[in-house]
Amino acid sequence: MKPLFLLFLTILLATEPVVSGKRQILRCMGDKGICRTSCKKTEHPYLYCRDYRSCCLQSYMRINMFSTEDDSDWR
Repeated sequence: MKPLFLLFLTILLATEPVVSGKRQILRCMGDKGICRTSCKKTEHPYLYCRDYRSCCLQSYMRINMFSTEDDSDWR
């Protein structure tokens, strides 16, 4: 009986707990940003996500608006 209880306890602890009501984190800008209702202090809003929340990118992220590689020197 005791080994069966330990096996059940091990399986229970090994599985990932499911939290009800927790929303899936939506990623944006090629997984470089996170969709939030308000961005953190270290983030800047850029465009919008599918659910009309802001796409928050880190302040050091540089966005290229063109499809080709930018040849400007930023070194």
